[in-house]
Amino acid sequence: MRIRDFQQILGKFTNNEKGTIISDCPIYIETMDGHLEAVRRVELQETKLFNSPEPKRIVLKAESLKIFKSPTYKQS
Repeated sequence: MRIRDFQQILGKFTNNEKGTIISDCPIYIETMDGHLEAVRRVELQETKLFNSPEPKRIVLKAESLKIFKSPTYKQS
């Protein structure tokens, strides 16, 4: 998934308007065991490999709380 894909998905929920209710929603990552972890930090990383097909990447750093279980776990 690329950032432009993520922007398009969010645009469908917000009708491409800023300041909607989704603006204040927390972001979670579903783990392999179905728990939801809160995103605590976002990093932009660069690769040190010359001519890499992915010279930059965005990494979401999660906080492992294991408070919530995803209701859609094992459905995708």
